[in-house]
Amino acid sequence: MKNMLIAFVAALCGVVLVLTGFTIHGRALRQVELNNALKSSMEGAMTILMYEEGRPQTEDEWKLSFLQSLAVQINSNSDLKVKFLKTDMDKGILSVEASLSWNHPIGTRGSISNTMTVIMEEYEKESIP
Repeated sequence: MKNMLIAFVAALCGVVLVLTGFTIHGRALRQVELNNALKSSMEGAMTILMYEEGRPQTEDEWKLSFLQSLAVQINSNSDLKVKFLKTDMDKGILSVEASLSWNHPIGTRGSISNTMTVIMEEYEKESIP
């Protein structure tokens, strides 16, 4: 009986350690995922402004293309919220705050957020690949 109790407590401690590891690793993984997705989506949004063909006509279209690109790149099962802090197509400014929230394996709610701003530099037509 004593050995069964020790085995049960050891198994319980093992489960708690595994869930804690998943929680810590999950947070770091989602932070990297959000950072990479934001960077890539913002670069894409700036790239479409450089070309006359396919250039969005309004800021709403520009925001929508950014959101579509961002949503495709977020692979995890989480809720994504995006707040546009500043947008200006003419000056090439895009400032965004994005946040992810999800449920940890232990049942608590986790969240991360990141703010990123991109300003397009002036390019000559010859420098565009």
